[in-house]
Amino acid sequence: MDWGKSFESIRSTMLEAFATTHSLALQQSLYEMGKSVLEKHPEVGEVRLSLPNKHHFLVDLEYCGLENDNEVFFAADRPYGLIEGVVTRDDVEEAPQAWYSLPQF
Repeated sequence: MDWGKSFESIRSTMLEAFATTHSLALQQSLYEMGKSVLEKHPEVGEVRLSLPNKHHFLVDLEYCGLENDNEVFFAADRPYGLIEGVVTRDDVEEAPQAWYSLPQF
């Protein structure tokens, strides 16, 4: 198996899911990204993601005499923690020892 090609395919699959999912929450994005990888790559048994929880706030443009109809936002200068999740196949045994060397999981 060419893991370099698999990596690129998995990466593009996740980016496409992220870009095309109308998500109401970061958790939904995380799930859709993981699910899309499992659907396209039968060789993958689980997807673990740790995503920064960044907030974007609506800019008040009233001081300029303008309305902001959910079009202009500013990103907070730091994340408010991490959202972590695991998407797994139902038929794959857990392998927690595979993640012991990664402190974020």
